[in-house]
Amino acid sequence: MMTQRLGTFFLLLKKTFASWYNNDPFGKSAIIAYYTLFSLPSLLMIVVSISGYFFGVEAVKGRIVQKLGGLIGAGVSEAIEGMIANAALNQSSTFSVVLGIAMLLFGATGVFVQLKKTMNAIWRVKSKKTGFLKTMLDRLISFGMILVLGFLFLVSLILSIFLNVMSEYVGQVAPQIAAVFAELFSFLLSFCIITGLFGAIFKWLPDIDIRWKTTFLGAGLTTLLFLIGEYLLGFYFTKSDPTSVYGGSSSVVLILLWVYYTCIIIFFGAEFTFQYATHRNEKVGPNKKAIRDDA
Repeated sequence: MMTQRLGTFFLLLKKTFASWYNNDPFGKSAIIAYYTLFSLPSLLMIVVSISGYFFGVEAVKGRIVQKLGGLIGAGVSEAIEGMIANAALNQSSTFSVVLGIAMLLFGATGVFVQLKKTMNAIWRVKSKKTGFLKTMLDRLISFGMILVLGFLFLVSLILSIFLNVMSEYVGQVAPQIAAVFAELFSFLLSFCIITGLFGAIFKWLPDIDIRWKTTFLGAGLTTLLFLIGEYLLGFYFTKSDPTSVYGGSSSVVLILLWVYYTCIIIFFGAEFTFQYATHRNEKVGPNKKAIRDDA
């Protein structure tokens, strides 16, 4: 039984890779990385505002900078911190605040709109409607994804506080295993939070009806690949010196590289979810707003 399941899994991986490669993931990831570069300040500002309401803006900004600093270097994390500061709204007038909020929302939702188009292509569906109303609906759904991202980051902060308290307690009772406990819990925390985000993307972004159970399997594989890649990228950034090649533009290049890799992994996970649903004859199809596109 185990051998049969492994054989089925590797067969699904083979089909996933072939379909994923034929859908030009590298070109589409490059496009989304480009959009992300311009959307990132607005996206971070909204997430910081949501989480900062509960924990304080400075605490949340410090957490983001700390996390990114360990992944892609202190210089890039400081550049992103500057993006957040520059994206802050000017309170000089009501008009400027309203305009600023509108620009924040438009910029932050751009990435998810592009992700939605690619997800629809993976699932072979297309929207029934086009035009202004469809565009606004896509933006609204994308803003919902940003709220999900903010909520998950908020949960991450709460669980991190719990982790610190438990680590201190374990350190008093059994100092030898405190570090191991902290590392294991941190990994499980990251895995659950990121899987939840990927599962939400696979569930809500494409115009399909699909069960959570189906999305979470693909989201789990995506998270595993993402964490492996995160470690490899972090190892590369700490052992090499990319800034010596790109100079003053190194922050921009490293952000693009990180987003580029993330998108490639997300598309692979979405393709795997599609192949798994097809293999299991899951009743997955276009929702009321879409039709099947077999072209």
